[in-house]
Amino acid sequence: MGNNGAKDDKHNTIELGGCEFRRVKHGLDEAQVVSFINELISQRDTLVQREEHLSSLTKLAEKLVTEADNLAEEIKTEAIDQGKAGAAAIIATAEEKAQQMIEEKRTEIITIANEQAVAIKAEAEREAELLLENRRKSIQPELRNFVNQLHSQLVSEIESLKQQAVALGAVFEQKISQLAEETSPVTIEADEICAESRELIQTIDQTITSESEEEALVSADDLDTIPYEQEPEFELEILPPIDITKIMGIVNYLDSLPEVENSELVPLTDRPSILVFLREPIRLIDMLGTLPEVAQVKEDATNTAGTEGKQRKVQIVLSEKTVPK
Repeated sequence: MGNNGAKDDKHNTIELGGCEFRRVKHGLDEAQVVSFINELISQRDTLVQREEHLSSLTKLAEKLVTEADNLAEEIKTEAIDQGKAGAAAIIATAEEKAQQMIEEKRTEIITIANEQAVAIKAEAEREAELLLENRRKSIQPELRNFVNQLHSQLVSEIESLKQQAVALGAVFEQKISQLAEETSPVTIEADEICAESRELIQTIDQTITSESEEEALVSADDLDTIPYEQEPEFELEILPPIDITKIMGIVNYLDSLPEVENSELVPLTDRPSILVFLREPIRLIDMLGTLPEVAQVKEDATNTAGTEGKQRKVQIVLSEKTVPK
């Protein structure tokens, strides 16, 4: 009987939405249905409130996220601006320090360079003076030998002139004697002419002797100028290094020119000179540049004597190559 009651109970209920409703004669139990519906409404309202709360929380979260993004962007921008300002200040400070270091290093380098330049200049001047002194000492024997050779040659020519003068005097006396024997009226006049010729020969002899003695007293160290009645048009200054052979080649070339009256060598120790006396104008500088003995020839720019009727000063650098004889 108990089982039959259970079956009857089951037939008298119906399950809807997980809730059992009793069957009544005309349908479902109204109270239960109302209660269930109220519960559903309550659940719906609760869900709606939760949804609204979640929506509010979502909006609030979105607002917070947006504000956080804006704040982060502002912080980022402010940080970038501050970083740029700080970087600019750091860069400016670094540039200032770098410029200061550059100026200090530049001053230090210039000071060191000037000191080294002064030391190099002093050393170069000392070496140049030493080389010049050595060169002067080395060419002094050559100049002395050259002067001695010129002196010997001049003495030889003077002796030859003396012999010629004596011979001419003897011939003249012989002619006078013959004339005196041929005619007596002219004897007194012939004697006078003979006496005058003897005086002339003695004068020539004394002049030649005195010139020879004066020439013998001249040395290579005191030969500064050679007297000549005409002012030289050119003074050719030979720059070191000195080569006597090439200098004599230049002298011989000048003496061979028809426009040249005479040339005189002034054998100074360090810078010998050649004085050139002209018969007529000549383009001497251009002509000297063609000689094998000459490497460079130029007129001294500081010398303005050529415009005043005095000699023009020309500087010559001798060639280093060997000149064929």
